[in-house]
Amino acid sequence: MPASTDFDFAALAEGIAQASRAALADISERCGPHDPVCAFTLYTDDGAMTVCPALLTESQVRELTARHPDEAGYYRYSSAEWPLEGEGANGAFNDLCTLVREHVLALPDEGGDAAFTAFRAQLLETMVQVLERLRREDPAFARESLLLQVSVSDGDEPAEVLNQWVARLNPPAAAAEFKAWTDSWG
Repeated sequence: MPASTDFDFAALAEGIAQASRAALADISERCGPHDPVCAFTLYTDDGAMTVCPALLTESQVRELTARHPDEAGYYRYSSAEWPLEGEGANGAFNDLCTLVREHVLALPDEGGDAAFTAFRAQLLETMVQVLERLRREDPAFARESLLLQVSVSDGDEPAEVLNQWVARLNPPAAAAEFKAWTDSWG
């Protein structure tokens, strides 16, 4: 899908990368070395007006899954349920949200659906590409034990799409576990 020509996705990607590094550093410092972050998600809303992080530490996933053993996968992979949803590098992510929100609100009414659909698709692809780059280039994101995801907080992305993103961002074993969870949806 073509990118929106009047939006600088390269600059957005750099901003997301910087904010993501800062968020992971902030939360890692806050939680300390004995409770490492085990999952990092970049998410937007269905209206593509936000870019936010969600993080989960090892103790948090243990607590959530112990409290909800029948729904362990849901709490392991659903970043909207994580205690650190929307946490870390708040100022940087707020600036990114303002940038994308202002662009979406300025889209023309005539033909706006096509422009919005193209923008939303490129925003999600940019988020995936940023996490791919961080996985390759940044030691803090390179840990195989760190699950990386992209999601839409109030959207209904098909399992097939979520599985593709997780497979692009994680080692095969993590992608297989995630797929097993999405396969359980029925």
